[in-house]
Amino acid sequence: MPAQPPDPVHHPCFARFYARASTAAETHAGIGALREELLSGVSGRVIEIGAGNGLNFAHYPRAVSEVVAVEPERTLRRLAAAAALRAEVPV
Repeated sequence: MPAQPPDPVHHPCFARFYARASTAAETHAGIGALREELLSGVSGRVIEIGAGNGLNFAHYPRAVSEVVAVEPERTLRRLAAAAALRAEVPV
């Protein structure tokens, strides 16, 4: 089996920092409330480019039928995949 090529987008230091900072900001800085407000009128099929660690997923209203999310950074993509499993809408 040939070796898998290296991931073109892999920034583990940034990914760890972003995951920690964004999670803290979600509650302590009120970012969660802003996400809720920004996504409140969204419906149908949504494409989210640069999903990060998937914090938006919990804020999509039930009017969203599906979220198609893309995250190129593998560490953040792994966190987003875990968040997708907890989301109330299909991701």
